[in-house]
Amino acid sequence: MRKQKVLGFTLVELLVVIGIIAVLIGILLPALSSARESANAMKCAANLRTIGQGISIYLAENKQTYPPAYIYEGMQLNGNVQTPDAAVNGYVHWSSYIYGNKDRSRNGQAFTSTEGWSAFQCPTIDKGGLPPTNTYSGNLDAGQANDNGANVIDKQSPRMAYTVNEAIMPRNKFVVGFQGSMRRYQFVRQIKNSAGTILATEFNQDWRIVADAGRSNPGETVCKSHRPVHGFIDIGGSQPDLSLVAPDSFGSRPTYRKCTINDLSGTVQVGGALKSRLDWVGRNHGRKRTDAQGFDTRKTNFLFCDGHVETKNIKETLQPFQWGERFYSLSPNVDMATN
Repeated sequence: MRKQKVLGFTLVELLVVIGIIAVLIGILLPALSSARESANAMKCAANLRTIGQGISIYLAENKQTYPPAYIYEGMQLNGNVQTPDAAVNGYVHWSSYIYGNKDRSRNGQAFTSTEGWSAFQCPTIDKGGLPPTNTYSGNLDAGQANDNGANVIDKQSPRMAYTVNEAIMPRNKFVVGFQGSMRRYQFVRQIKNSAGTILATEFNQDWRIVADAGRSNPGETVCKSHRPVHGFIDIGGSQPDLSLVAPDSFGSRPTYRKCTINDLSGTVQVGGALKSRLDWVGRNHGRKRTDAQGFDTRKTNFLFCDGHVETKNIKETLQPFQWGERFYSLSPNVDMATN
């Protein structure tokens, strides 16, 4: 009886095929990863553009006046007295002003779910963004604690990937002397060179870096994602001032200047010293590399006051300087150095 020949692959042939597949995977995976990251960066830019449209609507409804970056819940101004003097009831964040129905939900239910807040999230950042300073228990990140108690929830998007320019959108100090301030903030209307002035950008991905102590204290438990960033720095101060309203090291109203590349940290990480508020700006898109000067080369999306969005490295926002010709939201804002 004639023996039937069995057809099939030899071991060598199988190994060759497996090797070819492995090589193809090795070639394709970086390309797929790069394509996915490019898509995430585009989605992030689109969300930031949507925020710009929301701010434009707000401007149209409020005499072309920008909203504050944040205020304390229940804030009242009575002459030279501002109350409350602490965020005992939490913060009212700019994100709640963009869509009025969010701010009008006074029972706070809109702020206990991420539903409806996708425009404030970036897919590159874990969970879409950073948690508020005060949020519901299921939204706290590992190691984070509310700043004002478990029962306080900020009126802010539950996940926040973006922050605004403090020189355009003021913080909550509207009275001289409030919390020791040497100057007050003021609301900002139209500014010069809107196409060349940054209005908003992305946060760093690590909430511990965006913390009360800057990023110098790895044990910090409070995320400060309600705070804005800016591109200026105190002259003569012992450390970078967060708001330029506190007295400088000489007990006087601080003079400030525009940040330069020397005011940026090359690689931002928990445990380092804060050089400027620009250390809070994300380096979120692209492969993590460093240039000849030791700077992280990844890019970030920037929304400009005219509504357009650009994707570039943080260094490119300083040459030319794109954070405002002056600190418009400070009163007075004439204390900028000329050199």
